[in-house]
Amino acid sequence: MGPTKTRSNLAVVLAVVLMCATLIGLGLLMGTSDVFALEPETSPEVKADVTSPVNTPEPTVPSSPADEALQLTEQDERVAMRQALRSLQPVTRTVVVGMDTETSAQTLQCTFVPVYVDGVFGGYSYVVNGTAYLALADYCTMLGYDFTDGEVDGANLTCTAAEMPVSATVGASSFMANGRYINAPGNVLALDGKVVLPFPALETIFGAKLSYDQTLASVTVDTSTKALIEDGESYYAKQDIYWLSRIIYAEANGQPFDGMIGVGNVVLNRVAAPQFANTIYDVIFEAGQFTPVYDGSIYNTPSEEAIRAAEMALDGVSTVGSALYFVNPNACDGSWFAYSLTYVTTIGGHVFYA
Repeated sequence: MGPTKTRSNLAVVLAVVLMCATLIGLGLLMGTSDVFALEPETSPEVKADVTSPVNTPEPTVPSSPADEALQLTEQDERVAMRQALRSLQPVTRTVVVGMDTETSAQTLQCTFVPVYVDGVFGGYSYVVNGTAYLALADYCTMLGYDFTDGEVDGANLTCTAAEMPVSATVGASSFMANGRYINAPGNVLALDGKVVLPFPALETIFGAKLSYDQTLASVTVDTSTKALIEDGESYYAKQDIYWLSRIIYAEANGQPFDGMIGVGNVVLNRVAAPQFANTIYDVIFEAGQFTPVYDGSIYNTPSEEAIRAAEMALDGVSTVGSALYFVNPNACDGSWFAYSLTYVTTIGGHVFYA
């Protein structure tokens, strides 16, 4: 091999080495420079979102006992509503019967439904045997009235609601509020240590309209008609009490108390009926109707029980429905009544007819 060919081969080798060195240097430069850095290829489905925050737990904010109680109440409400709306089954709970929740062993299962006052959740009501009740203390709070616990003497309860005295006997079909006798369909109850009253009685006392929707399992309260019941002293007309209590005493003294109310109901039903006179006095003194008018016993001083029966009848408490007549078959011939009229009920010695 000649000198010229050797030099040519050496030049080629040097050129190759120089090219490799250049490529290596360029590669190192691209790896360390942002200008030449290439983003790794990633498919849209799995490409990481570098702007999203890291999944770290949020800091816990301390809450007050009041906040925790509110949250529990709201949670309880949501659970109750979900059960009522989705499963259409009643939301049942066990409640203690009576005013003493610590010693009472009697309980019952009742339905709890949420109450909304003008659209705002206010608490819960009870449904017992198809009758809806609210605790008097809770309802006063919902309406913005004060409530003061009173005394408990056995089954007799006294308290003050919206500055009105209330006295009731557990199991009774009526009670007193602001000096008035109020009918309590389904009776007065004591549940979880509170006096609970049926909706019609609460409407009479406070005026606000209560509606229980069985389908939605909820209660709505419309306060646009809210008005406290007039006190008994100004409501009862002295003339009406005077004569109604006297006819009750003359006709039903010695009869069961419900029978005394029934006599008052008959007089008031006649006042409302077109075939009779339109005042209590005129109904009582209508010719040929009531024996005490003829024998003079209508003028006897009535007992406190008779006065109370008259007041209850005037307040709408009824024991004989639409009856317009009554007779004591042991004291006179009652066959005309039995054949000519519709039998309603018998209380004590009196049979009532419509």
